[in-house]
Amino acid sequence: MGSLQRLSRRYGGKQFDVIGISTDDYPDRAAAFLRQSGTTFSNFIDSRLVLENMLGADRLPLTLLVDAQGRVIGKFYGAKQWDSPEALEITGKAFHIRMQP
Repeated sequence: MGSLQRLSRRYGGKQFDVIGISTDDYPDRAAAFLRQSGTTFSNFIDSRLVLENMLGADRLPLTLLVDAQGRVIGKFYGAKQWDSPEALEITGKAFHIRMQP
């Protein structure tokens, strides 16, 4: 979450947005975690698992890159440092934008 927060602060709202979706069994705990961690990007609770099932999220964490037309253009399982030079390169290529490390 920390690297997504840093990515959102640096690039969010300019060329793309970072959005979190929690499938937590305990929405209150998820909301408390977001407050404690200082997460400022938008987050939603998918308590009915609609998005989890629709997107085929059989393992978590899952990060999706979704284009402006709603198409999934990248699907990544596991924790990643989304503000690392490698991740910025992946994100930049996916969205056809230039991102400076």
